[in-house]
Amino acid sequence: MYESIIKKIKKCLPTKIKKYAVHEPLFSKETMKGVEDCIKSTYVSTSGDYINKFIDQLKDITGSKYILLTSSGTASLFCALKEINISTHEVIVPSMTFVATPNAVVYAGGIPNFIDNSQSSLNINASYLEKYLSEDTSLVNGSCVNKKTKKIIKCIIVVHAYGNAANISNICKIAKNYKIEVIEDASGGLGSYRSDKHVGTISRMGAISFNGNKIITTGMGGALLLKNKKDYVSINHKISTAKLNHHWKVEHDMIGYNLRMANINAALGHGQAVNLQNTLKLKKDLFNDYRDIFYNDKYCYIKDYNKNVDNNNWVTNLYLKDKFKHKHQILIKNLHKNNILVRELWKPMHLLPMFKSMPRTRMKNSIKSWKTGFSLPSSYYK
Repeated sequence: MYESIIKKIKKCLPTKIKKYAVHEPLFSKETMKGVEDCIKSTYVSTSGDYINKFIDQLKDITGSKYILLTSSGTASLFCALKEINISTHEVIVPSMTFVATPNAVVYAGGIPNFIDNSQSSLNINASYLEKYLSEDTSLVNGSCVNKKTKKIIKCIIVVHAYGNAANISNICKIAKNYKIEVIEDASGGLGSYRSDKHVGTISRMGAISFNGNKIITTGMGGALLLKNKKDYVSINHKISTAKLNHHWKVEHDMIGYNLRMANINAALGHGQAVNLQNTLKLKKDLFNDYRDIFYNDKYCYIKDYNKNVDNNNWVTNLYLKDKFKHKHQILIKNLHKNNILVRELWKPMHLLPMFKSMPRTRMKNSIKSWKTGFSLPSSYYK
């Protein structure tokens, strides 16, 4: 079993590499030159040409009218949640996500309410969400109230897990009926579309991450995609330490945050964004290789996705079939011995010690996904 899986994975990877990590950045000479030019300009902090250049590129890619660059994807989520004021309220979050998602809820004063993912993907299932809301909540004075906790459910964070586009339009329709805001966590989703709409642009606000392992990296950094000018103006002021615009006075009119991206980080992102289409092609080719070689495999499978989606294939995940799930950890150890440095999927959030007491739905699919799945080497192999 182990030899068969290892052999198939290696067939999809170049032979010249000694160790295969899940995802590593690739910097072209042009990208390095842009960073060097930024340093020479001395504008390496929160002002400079590369900030506007990178924003313009992201607008072209996503179609978003308003974009703010932030210090991280987590910062983008936090700003969005603060703007809709989730303090003391519950926020529905998939248990199958990276820890930054519920962390941002707690930072903003909210309470994560964990929901299971679907069988066919790691994303929220719209039908299951509607069933949960119809059975476990009530509309009271225009607010959605959790029958068990008596808390208002103010928001749903829709995570596009591993860059794979969730059924966001259907979720937004359901949320509207229950008077719930929707924010998209598209941290790994740059270049992913559903029904020709870029993830992060369908709801009121969407967060993107440019962490070191993302499809484009700025080292540390993120972006917030916004539909409304009012949100854009408000959050832009707050993340700039709420500083009043003046040529020489240094004054602030409220508690703000220092959460902007630096120009030097934007220069790094700008250089990669120029080649995004080529990057997406390389990622798709690798995904197709994995999908084809594991088609009808005895031990494993790769989840293929809806024809209405065009995913960026940021990270490809492989799953053991149910009768082999007890081999999960042994297989991972064997892969590591062969320098194929796969990773477990995210441990479901409701199992983490700091979140065990938080409200949640019945969990089944998230636990199964975690116990059977792992992330394959998914870098920019040529």
